[in-house]
Amino acid sequence: NVPLVAFGRTQSKDDWSIAYVDIDGSAGVRLAVEHLLAQGHRRIAALGWPEESRVGSDRLSGYWAAMETAGISIDPAWVKRGAGEYEYGYVAALDLLDLPARRRPTAIVTVFDLIAVGAMQAVQDRGLTVGHDVAITGFDDMPVILYLRPGLTTVRQPVWEVGERVVNILVCLLEGRDPGPQHILLPPGLVIRESSQGYQAH
Repeated sequence: NVPLVAFGRTQSKDDWSIAYVDIDGSAGVRLAVEHLLAQGHRRIAALGWPEESRVGSDRLSGYWAAMETAGISIDPAWVKRGAGEYEYGYVAALDLLDLPARRRPTAIVTVFDLIAVGAMQAVQDRGLTVGHDVAITGFDDMPVILYLRPGLTTVRQPVWEVGERVVNILVCLLEGRDPGPQHILLPPGLVIRESSQGYQAH
């Protein structure tokens, strides 16, 4: 047998007997939604990946959980799923902004930073202010977003800790020692920047 430790889980639950270290994507999006709720938002939309994406579905589940806990009914038009990054985020956000005023979201959570970048551009192209008029959050805290203005609020993954855990488990398996837990979910953190601040509830 060859020792194997995965970064992340596979699509098939049958394969989860393999040792893995993963990041709790659901908890990450939930952090973002709870932050938006604390800012006064109630009409919160979500941009996710297609249903067949395990990572995307895992992250999006945090949106549903946070909204349910807050007792907020979700308008079906608020949830969009699609393939792509920047362009998908741009087009999907335009669709949300075209909703009637009473249904139009005041905040958008996304499952990936580049989707959020597209959504930010859509908001700005409509003459609105990101943060003040429509809050937006991303996921991953990619280096490129440091150059965005306004700064993007996003979920940061503890990638260094993931690497350390993966190596530690693998070394233990190679040496025949007990590695302890072999299915590890690490909590992410939320980095708050200008894209989710400045909203005043009406």
